[in-house]
Amino acid sequence: MKAKLARLIKTNEPKQVTVSPDEVEQEKWKSLGGEILTFEREWCVRLKEVYPLETTYHDYTYAAAKQALSAAVHPFFAVDVPARQVLFMDTETTGLRGSGTSIFLIGFARVQEDHLEMVQYVLPHPAFETAFYYHFLNDIGDEVRFVTYNGKSFDWPQIKTRHTFVKSKVKALPAVGHVDLLHASRRLLKPTLESVSLKAVEAHFGHERTDDLPGFLAPMHYFQYVKDREPEILQPVIEHHHADCLSLVSLYTRLTHLVEGEGTSFGEERAHWLNDLGNQEAALQTYERLENPSKRARLRQAMLLKRSGRIEEALPIFEQIGTIEALTELAKHAEHRQKDIPLAIRYTEQALELAEQRRTVLKQTAFKEQRELKHRLARLERKSL
Repeated sequence: MKAKLARLIKTNEPKQVTVSPDEVEQEKWKSLGGEILTFEREWCVRLKEVYPLETTYHDYTYAAAKQALSAAVHPFFAVDVPARQVLFMDTETTGLRGSGTSIFLIGFARVQEDHLEMVQYVLPHPAFETAFYYHFLNDIGDEVRFVTYNGKSFDWPQIKTRHTFVKSKVKALPAVGHVDLLHASRRLLKPTLESVSLKAVEAHFGHERTDDLPGFLAPMHYFQYVKDREPEILQPVIEHHHADCLSLVSLYTRLTHLVEGEGTSFGEERAHWLNDLGNQEAALQTYERLENPSKRARLRQAMLLKRSGRIEEALPIFEQIGTIEALTELAKHAEHRQKDIPLAIRYTEQALELAEQRRTVLKQTAFKEQRELKHRLARLERKSL
């Protein structure tokens, strides 16, 4: 009887529910606004925030960014897809390079029809990369244009490297185009700034960060998070990364305006840039609009006119400049087009005189120029006999 009663009591006892460590951790992420995304037996976290287009960040609204994306004409900034397919993307990694380096946080800001969305994906465990990339790739679509800061050399190659480990289970990488704002910042600001890091550029434009986690500490926070499974440990990294992505939106807008705006103080650099990108007609138009062009700008304008078959327009500019390079071009023209050897000799002698003056300042460069000019002069003198 006692044994039967004991069995009945045991049967009526409430069953204890076992909660796995993953479930505990997932609940903590949910309390921080995270969404748990699963794939097979793995999971990752997606964090999403939405901003109205009227929101201002670092002097520019997100509506201005949307306008810049659709109106940019400079080849470096122009995109050939709708704004929603342009991702202002950044990553956080466990190291700098190599196959042993993992991305543990990847995210992007994306302009939609009436808002900007900020999306971040967190890798909760190094073994869950399949879920991590499965959801990231599914969300971004089959064709995107990335706007990054050194992402063309670092972030995107890292994504491609890690994708090789999971490609049998996830989508193929999308068709990608790239606008790397590091190159634009370096081109425009290098003469002014010692460093063109994103933080330094932000500070230059009056938006120095305070109480921001230094980027080099991000891996340390991640390893501690993996050990303790406490999402709060990653919060400073997430906030730092969030700010990086939003900063890319405003910086793209700012640099586009600096390069394309009427009366920009970067007009000469814009002309050089267009020239380097092979957009000859736009470069020539920009050179012609410069009010006080440097000798370098005038020389490049003249060289571009020459390459475009407009040598008669280039000759007066070469004459006005009177540099070694310009005099050499005049000597070439006199020799080959005008068949005027004495004139070619005179231009070459003038260039040689300048090279001899320069030699005291720039020995190696001037020595090479002198040698080439002396060779040209000797050939012309033989030709004149």
